[in-house]
Amino acid sequence: MITISVAEQNGLERSLEYVQADITLGQILGPIGNLVAVGPDGVVVPVQSTDTIKNENGFFLRIVFPVAIKPNEIKKFSIEHNEEVRDSLLSDLHFSKTDHFVENKYYKANFGTGQDKRGGQVLNLILKNFNNQLLHRNHKTPIHWAPNFSRSDSKRYYTMEFLSQSSKNELKGTGPYTITKTRSGETDSIPEIHVEGEYIFYAGLPYFEFTSTITVIEDVKLKLLRNDEMTMDSLFTDLIFAKPDNSIVNLGLYKEEFDILEEEHITDDSPWLAFYNKDKGYGFGSIRLDYENTNVNGEESPLHKPYTKISKSVGNGRYWNRILIADTILAVPAGSRYYERNAYFIFNADSERAEDEALYYSERLNHPLVVTVDKYY
Repeated sequence: MITISVAEQNGLERSLEYVQADITLGQILGPIGNLVAVGPDGVVVPVQSTDTIKNENGFFLRIVFPVAIKPNEIKKFSIEHNEEVRDSLLSDLHFSKTDHFVENKYYKANFGTGQDKRGGQVLNLILKNFNNQLLHRNHKTPIHWAPNFSRSDSKRYYTMEFLSQSSKNELKGTGPYTITKTRSGETDSIPEIHVEGEYIFYAGLPYFEFTSTITVIEDVKLKLLRNDEMTMDSLFTDLIFAKPDNSIVNLGLYKEEFDILEEEHITDDSPWLAFYNKDKGYGFGSIRLDYENTNVNGEESPLHKPYTKISKSVGNGRYWNRILIADTILAVPAGSRYYERNAYFIFNADSERAEDEALYYSERLNHPLVVTVDKYY
């Protein structure tokens, strides 16, 4: 049927990556659910179909399957039918629509239901490899508190937790490799802003991705616009982050040295940042994969002194976020748009170099495999 070429072009060993490709539906002469990828070594791997897409070139099926690949290696896979292999697959990725969680062998992500009984943002995380350590904020407030915004006349700020009940909220796929949760709509309090968010959870990997787009659909005056925000109780001891020149900074979250960030802000385009607990060995952070603020006409959307803020909060809590607009009132015209994609990763910080795993995943996520649908036969 179809041959897919996968190339590693950055000299990086990849023990587990997921190949995503779009193949023409017209070439699939059988049940979609029975597709497999046959590699050069003859190993047969089941394929997951995640979406169907229509564009000017026709109808396509989006597929996903796992690979392991050596530095600078090229592998070719043929996409075929094989029902027996498909039925024998086991996966560590599971979800519950009734209890509103997704889990794999590294974590369990629970979704908040306080505002939306269909499940909202990630409420908390259970770290399975660290004695089931719970990452939370006051138990009831979602740790993933983004995007968020406040109009000039607002008494508070609003997040995706406040989307109206008519908003879109879908959990797609049953794995075995990915589960996607999408949400989009407007809040009743600030209907001038349309937000879209998409989580992607993976089997066998210690991270999940979140993509968001903030679009202004009517002129509005804002006093606050933030994204990439994670809020947590006093669960960590240290902060580590990379500067745009890739130098590493390590600061104690509860030491005087932390206060230097009031004068020397972390840049808004810092490649990654993370909190970790030096004593217990667990860490959690954000790898910034895509970040752009062009409007619908390709021009720059309004910003006001953007930077990455690490904040102190009540109860000795700590949180990070990316400030887009703050400490001012800014007129934001219709058509303004703010987009970003981040990977939120769990890592082992029990070493002399807490940054090692952050660098490992940052290198690979920022240098994806090159995937080409080669031919049909």
